[in-house]
Amino acid sequence: TLCGFVYFHNVAAAVCAIIVCNEQILLVERAQQPAKGKLDFPGGFVDYDESNEQALTRELMEELQLPIDNMQYLFSYPNRYLYKNVLYSTLDSFFEIHLDTKPDFVLQQEEVSRYLWLDVSRANAKKLAFASGQNAFAEFIRRIN
Repeated sequence: TLCGFVYFHNVAAAVCAIIVCNEQILLVERAQQPAKGKLDFPGGFVDYDESNEQALTRELMEELQLPIDNMQYLFSYPNRYLYKNVLYSTLDSFFEIHLDTKPDFVLQQEEVSRYLWLDVSRANAKKLAFASGQNAFAEFIRRIN
């Protein structure tokens, strides 16, 4: 570069919730591309001037109308996210949340078409939309067994 400017296309930060209640795990069905119709963990991208915890709290309120007051960081995985023909590299941070009872969710229909509770012992990581979620799910199952 003649001017000395170098552009670094850094990763985008994203957060995901592994929500557990009564030996079941919460998954949502994506209502838009990429991976429309596939299962995913609830969550989304971190906004500017926002921590991971703030982003996850905001995303869970937006997508599910679920207020949370406790979360435990688990791990992170890199991911690729193709949106409108642009391939984004993301770093997806996963947090565990335990609920005592299953709430009635109010879904943000533009983002989530439905939700389902799956028995942790019978859920299949390969059904998840993204590699990071598949890896996180497999690691989560490994840790609790």
